[in-house]
Amino acid sequence: MPRLVDHDERRREFALAVWGIVAERGIEGVTLREVARAANVSVGRVQHYYATREELVRDSCRVMLEIAEEHLEGGVTGLGPGARLRALVLHAVPATTGLVRGTAVWTAYLAKSVDDPGIADLVRESHRGAVDLAADSIQEARAQGAMREGDAARDLALELLALSEGYAARVLTGSLTAEEAVAALERRLAIESP
Repeated sequence: MPRLVDHDERRREFALAVWGIVAERGIEGVTLREVARAANVSVGRVQHYYATREELVRDSCRVMLEIAEEHLEGGVTGLGPGARLRALVLHAVPATTGLVRGTAVWTAYLAKSVDDPGIADLVRESHRGAVDLAADSIQEARAQGAMREGDAARDLALELLALSEGYAARVLTGSLTAEEAVAALERRLAIESP
């Protein structure tokens, strides 16, 4: 009987291999051959899923966003709007070695989005979704009296998430510790409390 292959799982395995290469050598270090080597499969197996390196890099970005969304959704399910907003804002700050590595890979995708329209589309879609969720959380928190009225919810959501990404970059470069970045974000969130 032929062995059943979970194609989504295989793509995640390839994405994991891509992330390892990106973390060590940048996106330009990604080749079908290097991914095959890192995933311990033949180049033909990788080519079965991806005709080009560009397709592989784009899909690995898509998989990263998919996994991040799953992780975030699991972390905010059942939370009230204020706690959900806090989780969304703090989500970008890399507080562990694994998260630092993931943030470095994400930063490489952000840089690649400048000249890759496929990755740019994925990044824009992710940013829009995060801002929408944060804005909804702000509106709910305000309706419950847990946040003060002020700037338009969408404007505040964009500001908070951009601030969070900026602090994440500072943590990545060693300019701040994760604890310092979280404390600064917590102070900013506290300003919005009644």
